[in-house]
Amino acid sequence: MNRLPNAGRIGVALAATSLVLTSVACASGSGSDNAGAACADSDAPLKVGHLNYYTGPFADVGPTFEAITDLTLGIINENPPLGRQLEVEHGDIGTVGEASVARNMLQRNNVDILLNPAHEYSSYREFILQQVQRNDGPLMPSVHGGSVDATIGGVAEEPLFRGAPMDTAAAVAGVLQVKQSGAQRVAVVATQISGSQLQKDAAIAAAEEIGLDVVAVFDVQPEQANYRSTISSMAGARPDSLLLFSQAEDGGTFVKQAAEAGQSLYIVGSQEWLQEAFPRSATNSAMAQHKAVLTAAFTHADSPAWEYMKTAWNESEYAHLTEPENSYLMQYYDLLNVTALAIEAAGSACASDWTEAMNSVSGGPGTVVHTYQEGVEALRNGEDIDYSGVTGDFDYTDTGVVSGLFGAYEWTPQETLELVNVLDGTEILDIDAKIQG
Repeated sequence: MNRLPNAGRIGVALAATSLVLTSVACASGSGSDNAGAACADSDAPLKVGHLNYYTGPFADVGPTFEAITDLTLGIINENPPLGRQLEVEHGDIGTVGEASVARNMLQRNNVDILLNPAHEYSSYREFILQQVQRNDGPLMPSVHGGSVDATIGGVAEEPLFRGAPMDTAAAVAGVLQVKQSGAQRVAVVATQISGSQLQKDAAIAAAEEIGLDVVAVFDVQPEQANYRSTISSMAGARPDSLLLFSQAEDGGTFVKQAAEAGQSLYIVGSQEWLQEAFPRSATNSAMAQHKAVLTAAFTHADSPAWEYMKTAWNESEYAHLTEPENSYLMQYYDLLNVTALAIEAAGSACASDWTEAMNSVSGGPGTVVHTYQEGVEALRNGEDIDYSGVTGDFDYTDTGVVSGLFGAYEWTPQETLELVNVLDGTEILDIDAKIQG
């Protein structure tokens, strides 16, 4: 793999690995002097602060996100990087807010790794930059980093590395799926949440770029029981297809009420629809009335990495939560593996060391490895490595934007996910670059 070109529970829930919270003050090192930095402590466990959702519009995903984090860190902790166990603290950002929880994790709990800076990152970015300058950390791997400006991250001064392509690319994937269906008149609807709004804007631009007629655009409030007024207005524009960017339950409600209103559309929704809350709120009968109801999302490569993760998930205590095909599982799994491998390769958890190592272990050149265990063993044998994970090549741009595969998924009547199409990743990136440029 090669380096990509630059791209323009309420309170705190503790994971299976217990975490003792302390109030020890942060070390006062700097990015250029690791000797006095806490990140270079070779004996202490590494604390992971997981910004997660247990309340609010995304509450349905929280247990799944917690589960894949615990499962992956459990695998890593069988042979942890530098012999330092990773201990995780799960914090709810759904009600209190991302910025408040992130500050608390860093100032009171002294986490080394802040997992998942997301939609509100810009509101506390200056605080983070000061923390990094002072302490050479935290490291910031983020599954939700696709909502953060693509021009920032990937450097020691701002060690943000994404676990999935940009949210805009996911929107483009949805547009391409609609185009391939033969639809010509598309309506675009999004909840008034920043990530959904970002995808809405990208979808409109991409649709215009490839010749789809955008006949209606609507913003809706999340967590509503009734979207019938919007559906009625949308019907007046006579669309044959719908791009809908929303959380799982909201999406299901909209799909169901559109069917109840007599509409039959080719519908493509966002990655959040991979949660079981979607088919349960949409209902099989409503989905069957539409021409199609799909989800454009990150997908997996057919590889040893996929087989390993799929087996680990299906044999775990968490398997009832979702299918292994859920894109979020893949993203968490690969990102946490690469994060830990880079710590091993760097010889510390300091941002000034780790940032470079993130690029080398994921982009090669080196021995191709498909699991964390393979990677850590190769590193300890003195080899360079090239991680090829569940999602295939895991290459980064200079600003920490990652490559990936996209596909279209369909929920079956048995509430299992079926991959119905794989989308051209190169075309997606090309269109995304055009509309962002």
